[in-house]
Amino acid sequence: MLAFQEALEKSCCIDEKYPQTAPAQRMLDFVKGKLSATLPVTSYNPGVKSVMLERLLPSFINNALKQAFVAFDKKMHGFYTNEALLIATESRTSSPVRITRNAETYQHIQVKGLYPCGEGSGYAGGITSSAIDGVNSAKAVINVLKR
Repeated sequence: MLAFQEALEKSCCIDEKYPQTAPAQRMLDFVKGKLSATLPVTSYNPGVKSVMLERLLPSFINNALKQAFVAFDKKMHGFYTNEALLIATESRTSSPVRITRNAETYQHIQVKGLYPCGEGSGYAGGITSSAIDGVNSAKAVINVLKR
């Protein structure tokens, strides 16, 4: 699975000069198989570039996404819109490894003073859970410093 994720991420590196520029396409254009002439403003700082996402993703993913977008709009009208921007690809929700820590102290089980936390250490799967894990880890550090 990890090899598939890595291959997918490499296929989405579309600009060697700006390797973090993300490929993007408007939702309706993606479903219709049309290159987006313009892209809406995004908060993604490295920037986005209009591409045909179906050229970067395997057909089983393209087909599933196209069907899902149209179907979901039937349940949540207004979801399927050309203002929606698809940005490729975040293929992982958490680290493929976990740095072992003590469940109570949050410290690494062998390295005193090391507090693995968040997504990169394998204890979170996104922004919110990483933030919560960071707060819990900070509280653990504070408890040690108070002693």
